[in-house]
Amino acid sequence: MKSVLCLDLGASSGRAIIVTNNNNCLELNEVHRFPTKTLNKNGKIYWDLPYILNEIKIGIKKALKENANIRSLGIDTWGCDYGWLDENGQFFRNPRSYRTSIPQKVIDEVHNKISLEEHYNICGNGHFAFNSIYQLYHDIKYENILENGAKEFLFMPNLILYYLTGEKVWEYTIASTSGLLNAENRDWSKTIFQKLELPSTIKGELTHPGTTSYFLKDEILKELDISQNIPIVCVPGHDSACAVIGANLDNNSAYLINGTWSLLGVELSKTITDLVGLKKGLVNEGSLEKKIRFMSMTIGTLPLQSLRNQWKKENEDIDFKDFSNLAKNSILDNHIEITEEFLNTTDIENLIKDKYFKKYHSVINSKEDILRIIYNSLGNNYRESLELIKTLSNKEINNVVLLGGGNQDSFLIEIIKKSFDCSITIGPIEASVTGNALAQFKSL
Repeated sequence: MKSVLCLDLGASSGRAIIVTNNNNCLELNEVHRFPTKTLNKNGKIYWDLPYILNEIKIGIKKALKENANIRSLGIDTWGCDYGWLDENGQFFRNPRSYRTSIPQKVIDEVHNKISLEEHYNICGNGHFAFNSIYQLYHDIKYENILENGAKEFLFMPNLILYYLTGEKVWEYTIASTSGLLNAENRDWSKTIFQKLELPSTIKGELTHPGTTSYFLKDEILKELDISQNIPIVCVPGHDSACAVIGANLDNNSAYLINGTWSLLGVELSKTITDLVGLKKGLVNEGSLEKKIRFMSMTIGTLPLQSLRNQWKKENEDIDFKDFSNLAKNSILDNHIEITEEFLNTTDIENLIKDKYFKKYHSVINSKEDILRIIYNSLGNNYRESLELIKTLSNKEINNVVLLGGGNQDSFLIEIIKKSFDCSITIGPIEASVTGNALAQFKSL
């Protein structure tokens, strides 16, 4: 039996999970979990990198103690965020978190230099305020980070790999979330770098996943008291790119990753940068074997999470598993638009009530109705997104594979089945870990 170690870091928690191939059945064994802590400095949020790296070392040591036959290791994380190195290859500062607001004037300035339409035509990325392109522009133009000693940036999974191995890698799938690539040729966009006056020296050549592996530095081996050195496989660094590997898609399948964000899409051999996609929030991001994930990126189960947190603060601790039963008790068939307002509100319940009243001139108050509206709205988003993807890709979709934590919500699956005019397959809940492991096994 072959085993690999997956380091899967989300924006809330990180895990070290051993995955064993036992007669073509993957067995997952979580050996370490930790919160991905942040620090607040002068109103900006940074990832606590020393803490995160230490927890990763703890996870590696625990895993090798649990299973001495681990053949390799792979790292995936959330997208867009990065850290800087100085001219000596040392960490320049903690990486800033995407949760830090980038001033609107920065975003406006970027698109005065390169229009939204031209940018989308080149990279195919959505224009979210947390995208790497805006963060980098802000660092260089407004924080003078290069003059202050920074030299190169590495995306989060590559920053971790660099710490463990000493090797600098700019992996394709994580780079494809940045707004800095030419989606057609799968490389950095010279046009974007030139128009924004970003030095080409801040990055290196792209590496495609599954093609290379690196080994732990001697000092890491010594610190962890590890006798054998295991390769770190360059798996897809972006967690959603890993998740799609776990979907096992065929040519007529789409995927729906159901988490805080919902990613619904298809894998293609080419990019689609029709401006309808720009208006509707469709993105092109990298996948294994240089494929493109053409998908909608919308707010997912975040409103449900926010409702639970708000009600808990109000001394009504309702478990997620009870949300389904409450929502089923409502007969409402309406929906509202789930927009970026939902990301930052501190009063999610009243936001839902207000949006419902403005649309239907009717009042809702019960928890059953509030929850039902969110479920209905998610289903409507998925239906509209899939229809648009089918139209723009000229692709027949006869099956959607559901991935991620949303698969534990029976009523959400019921709503999804009603929303799609095709069959539904339930894929793995631990989709990112599954894909991370499969990429490692393929490399081995």
